[in-house]
Amino acid sequence: MKIGDKVRASYPYGGVPACEGEIVKKLELGAKKPQFLVNFEVRPKVYKSFYLTERELTAIKAG
Repeated sequence: MKIGDKVRASYPYGGVPACEGEIVKKLELGAKKPQFLVNFEVRPKVYKSFYLTERELTAIKAG
């Protein structure tokens, strides 16, 4: 996964919405465990941001 990819939360929980989001930042933590800052548009022009691991994300295939 990389910045700009369209993703969904694999298991929405704790306020993380089930809608489509976009990766805006990648954060490398110790032991090579990347986390991604994902913006979710929960309503038109209303965004929520969450840091999620790659395991918690599902890529959306274009086309």
